[in-house]
Amino acid sequence: MALELLAPAKNADQGVLALRCGADAVYMGGPQFGARQAAGNELKDFERLTQEARLWGAKVFATLNTILFDGELEAARRQAWALHEAGVDALILQDMAFLEMDLPPIPIHASTQAVCDSPQKVAFLASAGFSRAILAREVSLDDIRAIRAASDIELEAFVFGALCVGESGRCYLSGAICDRSGNRGECAQPCRAPWNLVDAANHVLVREKHLLNIRDLDLSDHLEAMADAGIQSFKIEGRLKDADYVKNVVSQVRRKLDALLHRRPELGRASLGAVTHAFTPDPTKTFQRGLSTYRIDGERQRMGNLESGKHLGECIGEVLSVQGDRLVLDATEGLHPGDGLAFVDGAEVAGTVINAVEPRQLFVQDPSRIKAGTRLHRNLDLQWLKALRSAKVERRIPVDAALTFPEGAVRLRLEDASGFAGEALARGDFGPARDAEASSKAILESLGRLGNTPFELADLRVAEARFVPVSVLNALRRDAAAALESLRRAPRAREPRRAPAPKLNPLPARGLDYSWNIANRAARAFYERAGGEVLEPAAELQDSLDGRVVMTTRHCVKYELGWCHVHDNPEPWARIPEPQGSVFLENGSTRLECRFDCARCRMELVLHEAREQG
Repeated sequence: MALELLAPAKNADQGVLALRCGADAVYMGGPQFGARQAAGNELKDFERLTQEARLWGAKVFATLNTILFDGELEAARRQAWALHEAGVDALILQDMAFLEMDLPPIPIHASTQAVCDSPQKVAFLASAGFSRAILAREVSLDDIRAIRAASDIELEAFVFGALCVGESGRCYLSGAICDRSGNRGECAQPCRAPWNLVDAANHVLVREKHLLNIRDLDLSDHLEAMADAGIQSFKIEGRLKDADYVKNVVSQVRRKLDALLHRRPELGRASLGAVTHAFTPDPTKTFQRGLSTYRIDGERQRMGNLESGKHLGECIGEVLSVQGDRLVLDATEGLHPGDGLAFVDGAEVAGTVINAVEPRQLFVQDPSRIKAGTRLHRNLDLQWLKALRSAKVERRIPVDAALTFPEGAVRLRLEDASGFAGEALARGDFGPARDAEASSKAILESLGRLGNTPFELADLRVAEARFVPVSVLNALRRDAAAALESLRRAPRAREPRRAPAPKLNPLPARGLDYSWNIANRAARAFYERAGGEVLEPAAELQDSLDGRVVMTTRHCVKYELGWCHVHDNPEPWARIPEPQGSVFLENGSTRLECRFDCARCRMELVLHEAREQG
C-alpha cells in the first residue's frame, strides 16, 4: 500500500505549487458541479496541471461532487468526459446519477458528501463501482478499522483543515435559511455566525457567541495510526485557501509523512521526488481557527471556538493599558512592525497593524476599539510570511546515469525508479583519458549539474575511462534530461472502456428520505435499482424544511457548557446552570431547536422558523 498526500488546488498555479511541495496528488474543481462553487477551473487548467503531475508520477482528481438537477445531467456527463480527455486520474462524485450515465473509463471516488461514515455504506459504494471512499471527518480509528474490514475499497481521510460542524452531505442549514445549498457548492456558512442560546421561556443563556463554530483539524501526528487502520490517502482541506496556506501546510504534512516512511519504508510512497524546504513550516501561522484532533481517538473533547469563526492567530497577551496609540502588555518579544493584530470586539473580529515595538509596549495604527483587558492575537507574522514566500522549495527525482561508448560515439542514459529513461548521443572520436582520475572527476561534475531540471544524480556508471570534452558532456546532460522529462510528462495509456460494476450490496436503509439527496430522475432510478424506496426528494426540492432536522453534528452545546450527563467535561466553556426543557439557537428570526441524541452522542438541529439572509 503506497501512502498518498492529497493536496487542495484552488487553481492550476496552486496545484503546481502543491506538487512542488511534495503532494502525491491534488484535487481541483472543474468548470461546474464542484462543491466549492467559487473554485471552478477551465479544462486548459487541468491539462496544464495533469502534465505537471505526470512528471512526478502524481495524480490529479476532479471534483464533480454537487447534487444534480434533471436539467444538468447531460452537461455533467459531458464535463466528466472532457475532464477525462484533459488527463484527470479520477472523478470525485456525490450524486449517484453518475452511475446511470455513460462515464469515461477512469476511477470514481465517493465524496465525503456521499456520507461515507459506516462499513455498510462504504461497502455499498464499493459494490456500485467506486474505487475509493472519502471518509466522513468525524470517524475514529475504530470506525476506520471497521470500514476497512468490510471492504477492500481505497480509503481517504482528511488530516488537516477546516471541519464542517454538520455531517457532510447531510447539512441543510445554509440551504434552509440562506437559500444557498452546501450540497450545491454554495454554503454560506451560517454555522460560523454568532448565535444566541435561549431556553424554552426565551431567556437568553448565551448571547452572540459562535456556538456552532468548531476548531480546525490537525491529524499530522496520527498518520501512522491512520495508515495502520487502513487509510491510504491523507487529504488536506482547502480549495478556497491561498497559496501561503498550501505551501505551509503541504510542506508540514509532507515532512511528517516522510518521517513515517523513513521509519516504515514498507508502506511506500505514491509518487517520486524528494523535497527540500528552505523554511520551517508552521500551521499556526496561516489560516486556522485553532487546531484539534476531533474524534480520531473516539474520545469526546471540547471542539467549540466560540469567540470567532475567523483566523485569530497566536495569542500574544492581554492589554494592560491604552495611552493614545500605545498599548502596554506584559511582553512584546518576537513582535515586529508590520505584524497584524486581531482581537474580539463583541461578536466581531477587529484588527490593526503594529507600527513600532518597544519593551512591553506596542504602537499601533488604530487603537480605537482596544481597551484594557483586550486579549490580542497576532494573525499576521510579517517576517515569517516574507520568509515563507521567498523560501525555495525543490522537488527532484533521483536518476541513475550510465555513460557508454558505442562505436564512434558517446551515449548518456538517465533512468528513474519508474523505469523511464532518456538518452542522448554525440558522435565523435573519444579516446582513452590521459588522466583517468581527472577525467572521472570532470564527468561526475558535469553530469551532476542537474539543478535546472527536475532530476538529481543518484548514481553514475562510466563504461570506460575516456576523455569527453566538457561541452559534449553538458550537451548530453541537457538533452538526456529533456528527453526524460518529456517522457514523464507525456500522457499515459488509459483504459479503453469502463468495466461494469459488480452486483450491488444491500442499501443500509430501504426507505430513503430527503437526507439521501435524490434530486434527479437518474439518481432515483439508481436507488430503486438498488432496492430502495424513494420517499421524498432532496431538501433542495422541498418547499420548506420547517420542523425538519437541518443538521446532525457530533459537536454538542450540552457538552461545551458542562451539561452532558454521559461525558465529563473538566473545562467547559462557561459555567451556566442547565435549564429545564428544550434549548434553542437563535439568529434573527431563525430558531433551531437543539435535540440531544445522547445514546449516539449526537446533536440534531430542527428548524422552526426560517428567513432568507442573502
